[in-house]
Amino acid sequence: MNTLRIAKLTFREAVRRKALYGALALTIVFLALYGWGIDVAMRELAEDVGPGTIARRAAEVGIDTTILAVGQLFVAGLFAVSNIASLLAIFMAAGMIAQEVDQGTLYAIVSKPVARWQVVVGKWLGGAAMLAVYVAITALATAAIVYWRAGYLSDKLAQGILLLIAKAALLYSVTMLASAVMPAITAGIVMFILYSVTNVTGLLEQVGAAAEIESMVRIGIYGSLVLPADALWKMAAHTVQPPNPLLALGIRTMMGPFMVLFPPSIWMGIYATGYMAAALGAAIWRFGRRDL
Repeated sequence: MNTLRIAKLTFREAVRRKALYGALALTIVFLALYGWGIDVAMRELAEDVGPGTIARRAAEVGIDTTILAVGQLFVAGLFAVSNIASLLAIFMAAGMIAQEVDQGTLYAIVSKPVARWQVVVGKWLGGAAMLAVYVAITALATAAIVYWRAGYLSDKLAQGILLLIAKAALLYSVTMLASAVMPAITAGIVMFILYSVTNVTGLLEQVGAAAEIESMVRIGIYGSLVLPADALWKMAAHTVQPPNPLLALGIRTMMGPFMVLFPPSIWMGIYATGYMAAALGAAIWRFGRRDL
């Protein structure tokens, strides 16, 4: 019950944070621009059917470029949602322990008959719940815009959203561990840099896989082992993107920056789950030995 009470309080506190208000404002602006962009893109795709155009030549060999374009637009929207949620997770969790220790807030809690592990788990549950609500609502809004303007709806949307929630929860867990070890500002900066670097290595892996460059693939794998957030994103993107008709013609190439030809295996998903649990466990262990 103590854990659930702390989770409830953390959820309420997260909702009142200025970081969330900033993320919501940014999300509203993004969705408005995204809807306008989808509308413009669909009109241009409808006009690009004349003789000699890419769409006409592709149609002559049985390739529907419209579904590829729409799929890319949809995954691009989820990419933006995922990154906003990831940054929100990092900067929310960076001060979850460190800042409250500095302000003396946690001392008032742990002085009562509440175990320290209950404090950490409660804060994790509350923050992860808020992130899950944010990701679910914004992802569904993105899917609704695409369905309204382009008529496309992934039949595996729920699975993709769960993977995006797992990515945000992973980053939240690792940042909580950093918050238990270092000051809030340092934890936020370190996690932001780590997240950015591993995103780049993930992109290198995709390019290397398409170009059959083994060294680039290895760099991406090493990056996923250090922080498997990008691996969860690739799994989500591959889950919701439409089937690629070019594969039936023996063409294995990326049709856009957001298309995932080679998703991580289920073992990477299992690794990411264990990684998240280990980070949370380490945060509990470190906070339990921290001098308040």
